[in-house]
Amino acid sequence: MLRNVFLVSLLIYAVCAVHLEIRDVDSAEEELEEIPADSMTKQQIFTKCSICKYIMKRVKKRISSKATPDEIKNKLNNTCEKAGPLKSKCKKFVEKYLSTLIDELMTDDGPKTICSKVHACKPEPPIKEFIFNNF
Repeated sequence: MLRNVFLVSLLIYAVCAVHLEIRDVDSAEEELEEIPADSMTKQQIFTKCSICKYIMKRVKKRISSKATPDEIKNKLNNTCEKAGPLKSKCKKFVEKYLSTLIDELMTDDGPKTICSKVHACKPEPPIKEFIFNNF
């Protein structure tokens, strides 16, 4: 019985953690969309990680599962063109990591995972394993 309660608790924790990760990406996207074009100070507060997640989320939504490298490259460039005040930072980021981004966007990985793989974001710490003895 105690084991079942623990497993259900662990499941609830995992669902909440995933939900919070999704909310973090959504809030970062909303913040980027709210930046006025003439606000240089606000532009400077965005990190490479938040810019990467913004780009990856946008591109992931707009490519098919069978997208070619050229289609992905075009989507990356189009996303940067529409990034407003972050346009130049976006273009520099895409130029620097283009081949890796194309490879990663062809996988099922999410924006945060992709950005961790290109070292734009810090990787999530691994979940500590619990060892249980039979009671």
